[in-house]
Amino acid sequence: MGKERPADLAARLAMLLLRHSQRLEQGSLAGAVGITPTQASDFERGRRPIPREVLDAVAEATGFPGSLLDPLLAAIRSFLVAGKGRSRADRALAEVLSLELVGTVREAADLLLSTRGRARAGSRPRAEDRAEGEALRTCLRERCTPAGARLLVEEADDEYRSWVVAEQAALSSVARAPNHPAEALEWARLAVSIAAQVPGGDAWRSRLEGWALHFQANAERACNDLPAAEASLARGRRLWEAGAPGNPGLLSEAWLPWIEANLRRAQRRFAEALQKIDEALALDQGELRGQILLSKARLLETMGDPEASTAALLAAEPLIDAHREPRLAFGVRFNLLVDLCELGRAAEAQPRLPAVCALAERMGEPLDLARCAWLRGRIEAGSGNAAEAVLAFGDVRREFREHGLAYDYALVSLDLSLVLLELGRSAEVAAIAREMLWIFKAQGVHREALAALQVFCRAARREAATVELARRVERYLRRAQLDPELAFEE
Repeated sequence: MGKERPADLAARLAMLLLRHSQRLEQGSLAGAVGITPTQASDFERGRRPIPREVLDAVAEATGFPGSLLDPLLAAIRSFLVAGKGRSRADRALAEVLSLELVGTVREAADLLLSTRGRARAGSRPRAEDRAEGEALRTCLRERCTPAGARLLVEEADDEYRSWVVAEQAALSSVARAPNHPAEALEWARLAVSIAAQVPGGDAWRSRLEGWALHFQANAERACNDLPAAEASLARGRRLWEAGAPGNPGLLSEAWLPWIEANLRRAQRRFAEALQKIDEALALDQGELRGQILLSKARLLETMGDPEASTAALLAAEPLIDAHREPRLAFGVRFNLLVDLCELGRAAEAQPRLPAVCALAERMGEPLDLARCAWLRGRIEAGSGNAAEAVLAFGDVRREFREHGLAYDYALVSLDLSLVLLELGRSAEVAAIAREMLWIFKAQGVHREALAALQVFCRAARREAATVELARRVERYLRRAQLDPELAFEE
């Protein structure tokens, strides 16, 4: 700490000042900036210098105008230098410089408040509103539950009734949908509510509300309420089209066919879903392409085309910034390696595995790490290393069993059974089948999948299971995980 350069100390103090100005927790700021909590702690404690791009991201995440960042750093450095003196003149200079520092922060706050005022008073939405509303979006994203955000919109002043906040609520919804669908629906409904109240004229409100209703349809699909999703989508399309005369071109249109494609896939209308995916790709300006291609890969996997799914994932991989979107990057890279194993290309998957495991370790979710161990077992099996595969699958089975993940447990059990059957150890496969009995009482495994597992377990208990049967059931379960209505043919 004593050897810290004035420039590094100034950057550290600026980061602390900006974080505390928005009352953000260290972990919340780390998530907004795209760094790990450990990195944020190291930066703020002076264990390592803060890169300029990180400090720029901190300013952006806290709503501090970028044009004032250099004056802020200069004021802090001058203050630190002057503060080292002990004479009356030095102390007087430090006093003046401290006022300069306060003035810089106050100037930033005044600018932010004045731009918020302009955004409220203005009748026409502008692209600049996004930058001016960043502090509001950060507040919603990092410090609010959907209920808290709704309270702000309903009881605070008009600054939260902004199209930028409606947009952020919609994007929060789509981010939460895979793992927290009920919360995603709350965010989407909030987006629709704000959209109906924003200034800018009836046509603009119609356009924005129609856009937000598509996100509500997406959340309803994630909640398995397909009729409600269809109704929201139809209403959203009508409002979106009715608002075309008031369209300022601020909303990304690629979201709309992408969301419809996900609904059509859930409805098993696969050809329509693929058509909508292609529409989304044609409309995308680059910001959603990786996510759209991931959806296309899942759709193609559902349709039983792992080669086309692999091609889509390979195209998506370089488009997703693992630093800023680690969860999305993990999904793309993990599924890519699963597809490569499915296609008998374990040798191509092997060198890619460490990067996937590193992402899982960075996110720190135990089940992600368990799935990486499962993937390692599949790669070992595909590479002919049966002993290593058996050990990996055995450990992962215990992990999934402890967490009650019946579907994943069934899949890894079939992977293990395949290796054992190829080794001629059918008695051990019979034991695995007996251990799988709990699955038939578990939640989360649909009827067709249970029927397929029963076929395998009956054969395994008679020691009559074959490699071909195990492989057929496993492939069916992988597709049925994405398409629960898919029938299993014995």
